[in-house]
Amino acid sequence: MRRWKKRSFDEKLSFSIAKECGISFFLSKILVARGINSPSKVDEFLNPKLERAENPFIFPDMDNAATRFAKAISSKEVIGIFSDADADGITAAAIIYNFLRDCGLDDKYTIVRVPSRDKEGYGLTKDFIDYVKSRGGKLIITADCGIRNHEEIRYAKLLGIDVIVCDHHYMDYSLPQHAFSILHPKTIARESSASFLSGAGVAFELVAATRAKLTKDLPKPRKYLDIVSVGTIGDMVPLLGDNRIFVKFGIDIMRDGGGNLGLSSLLRKIIKSDRVSSRDIQMRVVPRINSSGRAGKPEISFTLLVEQNIKNIERISSEIENLNSWRKETVESILNDIEFLGLIDDSKFSVVVWGEDWHEGVLGLVASRILEKTGKPTCVISLRKDIARGSIRSPEFINIMGILDKVAHTLTKYGGHSQAAGIALLPEKVHEFAELFEKYVKEAVFGKIPQIIIDYDDNINLSELSSSDLSELLKLEPFGEGNPQPIFFVEAEILESRVVGKDESHLKMIAKTKDGYAEIIAYGLGSKMEPILGKIKAMVKFKSSSWSDLGFEFELMEVIGK
Repeated sequence: MRRWKKRSFDEKLSFSIAKECGISFFLSKILVARGINSPSKVDEFLNPKLERAENPFIFPDMDNAATRFAKAISSKEVIGIFSDADADGITAAAIIYNFLRDCGLDDKYTIVRVPSRDKEGYGLTKDFIDYVKSRGGKLIITADCGIRNHEEIRYAKLLGIDVIVCDHHYMDYSLPQHAFSILHPKTIARESSASFLSGAGVAFELVAATRAKLTKDLPKPRKYLDIVSVGTIGDMVPLLGDNRIFVKFGIDIMRDGGGNLGLSSLLRKIIKSDRVSSRDIQMRVVPRINSSGRAGKPEISFTLLVEQNIKNIERISSEIENLNSWRKETVESILNDIEFLGLIDDSKFSVVVWGEDWHEGVLGLVASRILEKTGKPTCVISLRKDIARGSIRSPEFINIMGILDKVAHTLTKYGGHSQAAGIALLPEKVHEFAELFEKYVKEAVFGKIPQIIIDYDDNINLSELSSSDLSELLKLEPFGEGNPQPIFFVEAEILESRVVGKDESHLKMIAKTKDGYAEIIAYGLGSKMEPILGKIKAMVKFKSSSWSDLGFEFELMEVIGK
């Protein structure tokens, strides 16, 4: 159930800001309605600059961490890097590894483990700690994990190994007291634009701070921002403050055709890289980086981001394309199982479904698809003989980690964010978990299935807006969490309507504007919707487009009337 709500704005203030900042009133009122309501805020938002990013040493433990890391580099210690297996973790590990190589340390001095979730679970392992110890290592850096690994970090300290934790995930009852240093956005005492950094962002800050401690002539850390942008967008953190700055410059690197060789190779296969947008990264790049981890082979994507041999890079990027196709097919197979077996109970406040030997790497994708359809917190669990593992996705109005804290006695392990989490439990505990999960979700929404309210930006008539007015919306890029793509209630005159796509699955409409035309795309509705001509009223979402000659398009969300 959803309802549309128009954002309110101060018309007088919008006119004033438009005049002072040299932007259109159309763009100004969108900014004001989103709380960007002063000339200085507008300038900062529309013109992200690296010098405006927070100093890495805003992290209270950064000086300690950077000093230790710099010492290890200068002394050529063996350094272990342990990451998460998703795009954020993989990119975080690649940033640290590439920095070490730029410092002159080869594989003799670095040990990287990007664990397979289905074999090793989530978080730092004693097995990895033992291996680092056997190689003579005395320092481990976690990348996008570690904040809940109290026992493992204590074990490392007992073996004489320092652990620097780089993470941004949900923290439990306390910080790991045996860690040498902890770099986590939530440890920043004051309000900061670095408070929403991804795991890749935290790794980048460590690299930047460590470079400042070294006397070597090293490349500027900004060279890693294309990799940072993939991890940041992939982990759905707010694209505000430092995240917005990093992603903006990372995309600029990609558009210029420079940057990471592996990432450039992947982009060439899937998109016009000179017009790549945050949406392209979210919809095309991140799923491919994630595909290897979902297949239980996350080291493949990591290797792509650190490899320097062009022939190897081309081979790896082709392999990732194949894994991405596997990912799509596997997700559809599980969704078909769930639909065929009728596992979703519409009368409940949550969705908990399980099946034997569902591939654990795609459970989060399946949960996301069910969430999109039902609007309910969703947990998808794969049952194995001795263990069950699941992925959870939740709408914004429920903090899923708070629910999991209440059912922790049914779990052997859990972790994640407020809207996305992973769990492990014994197979015989699944029914109890499902019952308690439903109970606490119902309590969280006070026994009523909430109506989802979607904010939209403005009411517009396309025939009264020029192409330049619409193109100006591209200044709001990069879009993402905290800075969503603009949504409009639109009145438009449709001049042409036809099915498009390889399998003719989409409906493309050409709408009249003041001085030309705009495209409205109904994704996935090519065979389900009659072609539309003439006047239409609809809710649409503005998107940048690397395929359209205009550089943008509108996605049809709902037809309101004619």
